[in-house]
Amino acid sequence: MAAPPQTRLPFPRSHPFQQRLRHSLLPLLLLLFLGSDYCLWFIFTPSAPLTPPSAGELFSGIGWAATREWLFFGRRPQPAIPQSPSSPPFPQQPSVRAKVAIIIDDLGFVQKPTEAFWDLEIPLTFAVLPWGRYSTAHAQEALNRGQEVILHLPIEPIDPQVDPGPGVLSSDYPPEELRRRLRENLSAVPGIRGVNNHMGSKGTQDRALMKLVMTELKKENLFFVDSMTIHSSIAWSVAQEYGVPTARRDVFLDGLGVELIPTQINRLIEQALTHGSAIGIAHTRPGVATALTAALPQFEAAGIELVYVSALVK
Repeated sequence: MAAPPQTRLPFPRSHPFQQRLRHSLLPLLLLLFLGSDYCLWFIFTPSAPLTPPSAGELFSGIGWAATREWLFFGRRPQPAIPQSPSSPPFPQQPSVRAKVAIIIDDLGFVQKPTEAFWDLEIPLTFAVLPWGRYSTAHAQEALNRGQEVILHLPIEPIDPQVDPGPGVLSSDYPPEELRRRLRENLSAVPGIRGVNNHMGSKGTQDRALMKLVMTELKKENLFFVDSMTIHSSIAWSVAQEYGVPTARRDVFLDGLGVELIPTQINRLIEQALTHGSAIGIAHTRPGVATALTAALPQFEAAGIELVYVSALVK
């Protein structure tokens, strides 16, 4: 018995509908492939900063060229990473050196310890007492050597047994007597640019006395340096109130003895490096000039600039 004929397919392989179906699916598959690849690229590629590209960057990095590489060659585009600048965005400012001023007190009454300072070729401010045997000569010699001179003004101490010397200003005097004394003291020392106090642990706490002093200094266009012989001095603050340029002493360089001057200079340097400037005071005692000379390399090693005290008053 012959085998029954096999059922033919509904459409032959070369039917036109099948051909149209194949042609319509190919673009759809291509679009699905491109869409999936695009989504994967977004998921696994780190995001770039949301900054608009410049005109020169529009066709670089991930742009038309990268898209072409992706579409036709299957190469995944990479974010453009800018190069680090070879130099900082802002020019570096030159560092400002810390400043130190050194005042030498008590000129006018002793000769040899004072003369030992003449050979120091650094800026020094010499505070000259009025009415001393050598006051005028010492002030003139300092000026001739290009140094700065100020009046070392005697002001009343707390201990009445201590004598500040001639020309002292005391709160016991009436205002007119105080003005007369102050004016005579100012004219007794030639070439002065300012004033600092000699002693004065009591007088620099007396507001009425300090107001009188600052009023006269303002008239004469002189500055005032508070020697800070007592921590509760108000001389500096009163000078500020009256518009007198002023500053305060930071360290007594020979206050602990000549042998500890290097240690005190280190303290002065620390103050200057911390605050930008500092003021030290030494005295015309035997050995002080020699010790100060030996300690000068400490300033150089710390990069300190030595200046006159007039450069530090404000």
